[in-house]
Amino acid sequence: MPRHAVPTPPTTVLYIKHMVCARGIRVVRRELEQLGLQVLDVRLGAATVVGAAGDLNWAAIRQALGAAQFALLESFHQTLLERVDAAVQKLLRQAEPCPRHRAFGAAVAAELALPYSQLNAAYTRLSGGRTVAAFIVHQRLLYAQELLATSPLGVSAVARRLGYSSLAHFSGQFRRLTRCSPSAYRKRGAQVQFPAPRPPQIMQAEGSQV
Repeated sequence: MPRHAVPTPPTTVLYIKHMVCARGIRVVRRELEQLGLQVLDVRLGAATVVGAAGDLNWAAIRQALGAAQFALLESFHQTLLERVDAAVQKLLRQAEPCPRHRAFGAAVAAELALPYSQLNAAYTRLSGGRTVAAFIVHQRLLYAQELLATSPLGVSAVARRLGYSSLAHFSGQFRRLTRCSPSAYRKRGAQVQFPAPRPPQIMQAEGSQV
């Protein structure tokens, strides 16, 4: 008798905000499983569950994630920007030292399981022209400000911690953005205020896909 192939059950990807570490991944998996969902995979910013989107109890999912201090994202454009930000923050704060410049973008793409060229093209389009590399530099320097203001690390140690092989390169980038050298910033007790990062403007593009 001929064997009939078992149909593959439909799956749905949930995009989730505020997942920035391994603990967040564990908590999200637990919350979804407690709802009776079969969780196939959880990675930074996303979880894959068995079931068609139309069959899921979205209100219950939204409520459970909200109670655990997460937020369900329901726009593709928003999810990509949020997932890139979460991956950058994870790599900045958990890797010592964090990846160097060329490797950083590849590491972000690996976190999102996407080819870097594809990720960068989609991110640039959705953010209004800002590349992934430019966003990484900005976030790296924001974290440099935080370390200089709140940690005992010296300027050279901060540069190494953030993946800079050249102190001159680090100082030049820091000065261009703040109009202040890292050493002067530290000596002045962090009185110099860093420019507030402008969130990327989401460009609505019909049929945008990564």
